[in-house]
Amino acid sequence: MPETTADQYEIYVDGAFRENVVSYGVVILKDGDFHTALSGIAETNIAHRQVGGEIIAVVEALRWCEAHKIEAVTIYYDYEGLEAWATGRYTAQERLTKAYAKFVRQANVAITWQKVQSHTGVPWNEKADMLAAQAIDFLRESALSLMISPSDAPSDLSQEVEEVARAFTSYLEAQGIQAEFKGLLNGGMFARIAVQGGFFDLYNTPKKRLSPYIHKLPPETDDQLRKAWQDFLRSRA
Repeated sequence: MPETTADQYEIYVDGAFRENVVSYGVVILKDGDFHTALSGIAETNIAHRQVGGEIIAVVEALRWCEAHKIEAVTIYYDYEGLEAWATGRYTAQERLTKAYAKFVRQANVAITWQKVQSHTGVPWNEKADMLAAQAIDFLRESALSLMISPSDAPSDLSQEVEEVARAFTSYLEAQGIQAEFKGLLNGGMFARIAVQGGFFDLYNTPKKRLSPYIHKLPPETDDQLRKAWQDFLRSRA
């Protein structure tokens, strides 16, 4: 059933940039308790670096809200521009910031903005920062384990991602982790595996080779799944 705005939702967002990779992390609380974590690699103009990741974090958070019929949230952020561009206090002058401001204003979500200081021990802000950093580590470890690069891309990426996703599903089941292969989505761009109430999406494009995106799972299950993915890759090496 759709979730209602009688519940109070708070969202912490952050981004990261390392080795020419931009990523984002999102922590969603419901009535003060952990509810959902989102993280992944952001395909943005590299010139925006970490700021690009923080922008995508807000976008992904609002998309999640719209998908779950959440009409009002409080967003906690540490980069001033996130609120300032969205409210018009700063004039968005670049393509990404213009698109961001337009998206936020058109989203069917009422936002209360709350600034926090970065790296000052705010627990959920630190968790969002950690998720963004882990997304980069996850991508790098996956690429190294499979020894892949964009130039190595096969002619049929969708066939490759389906084969790997099905194999990983079988691996999870053998480890006693409930998993179900749900098929290819977005024109074969990624494969989806349902895992214990959440999702493991495996993207496979020339720029994003076999890149996992885990969402809607509590932190302990998220960590368990990340470890299982690395163990799976090592088993195939």
